[in-house]
Amino acid sequence: MSLPRRLAVLALSAVAAALPSGRAWASSLELYGFGPRTAAMGNTGEATSDDYYAAYANPANLVLAKHIHFGFGTDLIWNRFGIERQGGAEVWPSRLPQDNYLMHLGVSTPLPGWLQEHAALAVAFHLPIGGPTRLDSLDYRIPQLPMYDTLGDRLALVFGASVRPLPWLAVGASGQVLTALSGRSDIALSPLDHRVNQKSLQVSLSTEVFPIVGVTVLPHSDVRLAVVWRGKSEVRYALPLHVNVEQVGTMTFSVAGVGLWLPDTVAGAAAWQAGKLLWTAGAAWQRWSELPPLAPNVTLSLNNAQLVQPGGKTADILYAHNEPVAMGAKDIVVPRAGVEWQAHRMLHLRAGVQYRPTPFPKADGVANYLDSPATTATCGVGVTLDDPLGVARKPLQIDAAVGWTSLMRRTVLKNDPFDPVGGTSVFGDSWHLALALHHDF
Repeated sequence: MSLPRRLAVLALSAVAAALPSGRAWASSLELYGFGPRTAAMGNTGEATSDDYYAAYANPANLVLAKHIHFGFGTDLIWNRFGIERQGGAEVWPSRLPQDNYLMHLGVSTPLPGWLQEHAALAVAFHLPIGGPTRLDSLDYRIPQLPMYDTLGDRLALVFGASVRPLPWLAVGASGQVLTALSGRSDIALSPLDHRVNQKSLQVSLSTEVFPIVGVTVLPHSDVRLAVVWRGKSEVRYALPLHVNVEQVGTMTFSVAGVGLWLPDTVAGAAAWQAGKLLWTAGAAWQRWSELPPLAPNVTLSLNNAQLVQPGGKTADILYAHNEPVAMGAKDIVVPRAGVEWQAHRMLHLRAGVQYRPTPFPKADGVANYLDSPATTATCGVGVTLDDPLGVARKPLQIDAAVGWTSLMRRTVLKNDPFDPVGGTSVFGDSWHLALALHHDF
């Protein structure tokens, strides 16, 4: 085998080893809501959350709570999706979303003294417990469901603050902290001697803060009107490798891309207390049209810097790169509604529904990003536990929610009859269970 060909095989093998594997590009917070009460009421927390869950749902509501609040909980997501295909399973095998297990905890508090009625702070953590936090990307030809892949597999910190300048107005802002991965590797090798002469690796995790801004208007003691903007957030990775090939030149290859991407979202919701019933309704506009290519971007080059004479011009003797595949996603509006009934002083029953159109186009080209419209039906319960000994000043609260998401079957045929994957049909459902224990002080 010739030297350039050996180097090409080496480079391509290194690229394959460096590529991230798995799935990404969605979050359980966006699909189901943060906290059991929000999840049970159709993800309308913009109008109802007023404890540490509000740091993500609507930071303006933090100031509406009058006590220090602490809680923790867990979310369990069981995915039962399916992909039927017309060909090529052994070439590009389908990848289905895995189950997810995650936990959260948080605290919110009004400021002391004369600020108690006018300002509040909160912090919340959201982290996976079923495995490591991952940054994953798949080749665009692999049939996959990006909307549901690695839902909980990210570590997130949200901190927020709220002020109430007027009795009928509250405003707040939060920062969602995510971490991006970047690095560099430098290697010197001698192909003729089959020896690596030098190697070094540098990896850095950079912290980025993405904004959340909310406004809540209280025109009546029984009515809340809320608007929230969640800025686009993304987690990117970049892993370049530079190899000094003795007696040839410098080989460079890099793999870069986006491991998690969430769109600009503007969500509005209203809540109306009518006796023992609390009605909620809202909608969220999501700007999926800016979705970047999700497959890794790979570039490979090898120049002849050590072969040319002094003053000569260096040229690439090996070069390869991939062309990004446009996603073609579109903006969507997600309507939502919920209700809560105070059946007893110590018991609240909840239910909700939301409908999510698909932002992804038909997978009739070379890419196989699969999705279809989804309907989510939810229900839940809140139980207040009194302290029979009178030790605690405030009662303990237990909340639970169950959600069922059903994907409408979507069958797509390929424009190219010789496509190695062939037509696809996506279908199935997902179950979401949320539990939380929290307490006011």
